[in-house]
Amino acid sequence: MIITMDIEQRKQAGTTPLVHYVLRSIRLIDAGEQVEMSDFDGSDRNDKESFELLIIMSGTGQGKCYLQGPGRSISVDQEIMNCSYYRVCFVTSGYDAASSLLPDKQELACAPFAKTLELLDELYGLRGATGGLELFQRFVRFQELLLFLFRQNAPAAEDKGTDIERHGIELSIRHIHQYYCEILTVEELASLAGIDRWKYTRLFKEATGQVPLQYLNEVRINEAKKWLASTDDKLLDIALNAGFNNEYYFNRRFKQTVGISPGQYRRSRKGKLRVVAPYLEDFLVALDMQPIAQYWHAKWGKQDYLGLNHIPTFDENGGNFDALSGYKPDLILLMDRYEQQQYSQCRRISNTCILREQTNNWRTLLRTVADYFGRTELAEDAIAKYDFKARSASHTLSQVMKGETVAFLRISADHIIQYTEEGQGFVSTVLYGDVGLRSHSAVGEASKANRPGMFNLSVEDLRTLTADHLFITFDKWHSQAEGKERELLEQPEWRELPAVRNNHVYEVDFLTWMNNGIISNGKKIDDILRSLA
Repeated sequence: MIITMDIEQRKQAGTTPLVHYVLRSIRLIDAGEQVEMSDFDGSDRNDKESFELLIIMSGTGQGKCYLQGPGRSISVDQEIMNCSYYRVCFVTSGYDAASSLLPDKQELACAPFAKTLELLDELYGLRGATGGLELFQRFVRFQELLLFLFRQNAPAAEDKGTDIERHGIELSIRHIHQYYCEILTVEELASLAGIDRWKYTRLFKEATGQVPLQYLNEVRINEAKKWLASTDDKLLDIALNAGFNNEYYFNRRFKQTVGISPGQYRRSRKGKLRVVAPYLEDFLVALDMQPIAQYWHAKWGKQDYLGLNHIPTFDENGGNFDALSGYKPDLILLMDRYEQQQYSQCRRISNTCILREQTNNWRTLLRTVADYFGRTELAEDAIAKYDFKARSASHTLSQVMKGETVAFLRISADHIIQYTEEGQGFVSTVLYGDVGLRSHSAVGEASKANRPGMFNLSVEDLRTLTADHLFITFDKWHSQAEGKERELLEQPEWRELPAVRNNHVYEVDFLTWMNNGIISNGKKIDDILRSLA
């Protein structure tokens, strides 16, 4: 038997009201960017159920989170106003929103802050989502962010023991950081916190995202990283000082957590690690590293924009990785896109790590790669510089373009593909997202590959392509003869395009624009400014 309860029954029974929250917008505000004070006092909003979150990303206020509700202003001092921060606007939906789960305080706890950033970065990357699955993903991630914050900032009235338990968890966490090199058990930590063993693990995971022993091992690994990077101590000594019983167990846990062995990690910090990472060379160079071999494709060539002309190439598309053995790599880093046979080939050659998480977010991927090599600070610095460059370009282009439309075409001998603002990778995120250009509407049929923002155009479709500016690149993949892909430029339908007649067509490098790395995206911005500004 299924029992349901309608809204009136819930009111009478005193159960939790049916309330959910709808994301209106998410903005990333740069340090020093001028924002009107009315933006912070609620005077620009008419919706009485509208709320805002401000999450400080950098500077002295890093890690702070503020909640603003209707009719309540946020008192943010000038020091924090000079930091970069996320601004998240949302509304409540459902009956009796006033009795919602929102914390009744201005400054919120948001630990661990890395988890907060992870959720915010993913939400920001989905800000332009239009497809059904991506819209649902954005909805779910936003609810997850609020749940993450609500759990840490629940009113004390909900549970009289909440404050005592929270204090106990914090006490045990401080104990872990102070005595990580000693033998610690969950029973001992629970006793120290004054919480029953069965309940302690659940509360600890809610607070940190990990069970106690996982957290303890991470603390030990992080301490070992510091010694590996700054000393020449023996691995056994580092293992014992970090709280591991022996060098073997230390090596095994370190590799499981970091992806490479302690020795490789030490060499990577000194720039001596021999790495092969096909399709990830962009990220290596951004992290001040160089691969010992770079991928090469029979039709596309190599990534010339990286300036790795002195680095030998191997045919990544050939399917045989045995040739890598001649380069004697210490580590082979692969994306999860190959056959099992190829992974087996690589494992026979050297230590092989596979990036299992599939993502179109290059920031997430850069941070993941940086963590393998202990270069997270370099990654964050590179991301900050890119974001500043993108915002500066967006401001410049907004003054120049004044609403003119832009289209991007990938042209081969038998295909014309238009990328529009709905896309989540390669071109669209930079052209229409980061620098904020106005996309010309799609004029062809949606791609059969079910990739959002990609449309196949026929030559006849070009008659409706009235974009003011065209960026084009030539793909030789489908061509049977060199130069055949350029025959389109002789067609009358092409010559009649407004952008062609006005000399507003800009050819760009194929691999620079078909990659989704931080360096390639930075060079896209350079190309855009060079062409339009």
